[in-house]
Amino acid sequence: NSGLLKFTEESTGDYKSKLHQTVNAGYANGFLNFGEKWEVNGGARVESSVREIKYRNIGDSFTDKYKKLTNDKLYVLPSLNVKYALNEKNNIRFAASKTITKPISIEVLPIQYVNPDGTVELGNPNLENSENTNFDLKYELFPNAKEMIVLGAFGKQITNPIERVFIPTASSGGQITTYQNSKQATLFGAELEILLQLNRISSVLNSFSWGFNASLMKTSVEVDLIKNPLENNSKRALQGASNWLINSDLKYDFQFNEDMKNTISVVYGLSGEKIYAVGTAGLDHIYEKPFSKLDFVWSSKLSKNIEAKLSVDNILNPYFKRELGNDSKVAITESDLVVKQYKRGTGFSLSIGYTF
Repeated sequence: NSGLLKFTEESTGDYKSKLHQTVNAGYANGFLNFGEKWEVNGGARVESSVREIKYRNIGDSFTDKYKKLTNDKLYVLPSLNVKYALNEKNNIRFAASKTITKPISIEVLPIQYVNPDGTVELGNPNLENSENTNFDLKYELFPNAKEMIVLGAFGKQITNPIERVFIPTASSGGQITTYQNSKQATLFGAELEILLQLNRISSVLNSFSWGFNASLMKTSVEVDLIKNPLENNSKRALQGASNWLINSDLKYDFQFNEDMKNTISVVYGLSGEKIYAVGTAGLDHIYEKPFSKLDFVWSSKLSKNIEAKLSVDNILNPYFKRELGNDSKVAITESDLVVKQYKRGTGFSLSIGYTF
């Protein structure tokens, strides 16, 4: 009331950024059979990708000219899938391809985005698209038309992987999340996938099937410390990748009449600890801890034209926990290294579709 305190809400020229992206592509593909055992499916996709960002730096005025960054690339992306049939029930399959991964808007726009919990994310307009070389070798066994057992090995080489990092700042609780390209990443692993009908156990379970898949994976990232000087080490694991994961589902199929077919599924998933955000300036990485996820899905074909689907997501509703690692190179005075802990809640959804 005495005029000692004054508050004015203002903005600066960086309040608006502009993103324009154009992709033009074409592809050629061929499928060939060699005798009765060999199938070869190969081709290539040629893609022209142009990304243009216009922005002002934090603190620029409304009259300052927009800075412009243009990323213009031409990609040739071959792919190959070869299958060799050992017999009617056994296959060996090899696949190789080159793909690209583009940053999403929040990763590339140079704006500070404030999340509802008060954390801040800052896009990096200098991000490059990731280029991925993928290899996959599988042995497939089909005991019958409804069952499958697959053993596989896979590998991937990523140039310029896009990763989430956190950096020190004077605001936002001392940290801000941003994104960067590392030099390259290598990952390899093995996987097992099973789909079995449970009438193998008992005729009472004739309408039940069980699915399971599991993966073990090793990742390694090479960091350019000149380009990313805040990083603690020149090598580490890949951000966002777990060393192992397990998924399983139990499915029950039944029908009330010829048209009204129903499928009830219970789906469970669990993955290992992974880096949520890469640590910098002596602080260890922030890790996302393992959590269990259980979902329920009921799909029903009510008639020839009408389908309904009821889903219950995240039934167990566990805590999601992110925690600072124990290998920080600077002193940590906090006794608890948990950065965030919360529950997402359980979601319910019902959808009805009509097919003409």
